Amino acid sequence: MTIRKLLLLAPLVLAPVVFTAGLSAQVKGVTPADLLKPLADIWPTYSGDYTAKRYSALKQINKATVKNLTLAWVARLADGPGGPGGRPVIVGGEGTGEFVGGGGDTIKGSAIVVDGTIYISTPDNAWALDARDGHERWHYYWKTRGGTHVGNRGLGMWNNYLYMETPDNYLVSLEAKTGKERWHKVIADFNLQYFSTTAPVVVDNHVLVGTGNDLDSPGFLQSFDAETGELKWKSAPLSGTTGYVSPSIVKAGGEDHVVVTMASVGRGRTA
Repeated sequence: MTIRKLLLLAPLVLAPVVFTAGLSAQVKGVTPADLLKPLADIWPTYSGDYTAKRYSALKQINKATVKNLTLAWVARLADGPGGPGGRPVIVGGEGTGEFVGGGGDTIKGSAIVVDGTIYISTPDNAWALDARDGHERWHYYWKTRGGTHVGNRGLGMWNNYLYMETPDNYLVSLEAKTGKERWHKVIADFNLQYFSTTAPVVVDNHVLVGTGNDLDSPGFLQSFDAETGELKWKSAPLSGTTGYVSPSIVKAGGEDHVVVTMASVGRGRTA
């Protein structure tokens, strides 16, 4: 896969001076407190922060300077178990390796950027790239059992750990520095035609994940413990919905609420 799909990330790296102070190979990670701060030096979660506005407080790129952006680098990514140039690939998964999901060579998710590292994903794959020059720091590949490989919407992060969903319904946790797998947990019943594409969103120590279905079975939302991966709670299935997109967090009446958009046949619903 060529990184033409990643050219959309160019604004993150085209002005190196913006990142000079923050770029480091050391992974400091994202604390729960970091996720509550306005967007600035990092982009730590899906849509940037809990407001889902995708608005950064950085000032160097603005209406006057945007015309000066030029391409800084282009990288080439290869999905699957064999890395380009013989680079090692960290392999996990419950599959036998016989099934190779289609659509895995298209990036359809949002990157997160923390400590000078870009974390990006496709179905069954996750990468860490150096934001300064695009070189690959690690590549993780999940051997899938199958499922609908329509896309992967991105990764979640908590402290020094990453979280990704797989099309065959697993939540996988990786070490952000090395890409080594920590654990994986079942999200939904693969035999009932569920598939999982959303970007996990972390709130405190809850990893919130959604799932979809090819047979119009009800969608549901779940919370997993960010440290251990144990299930904390599961929402009741909502009739007429087939899945969830990544949730946002809003404050109303002095309390925090999880807002999710649910896919349904011919319409969308919000709860």
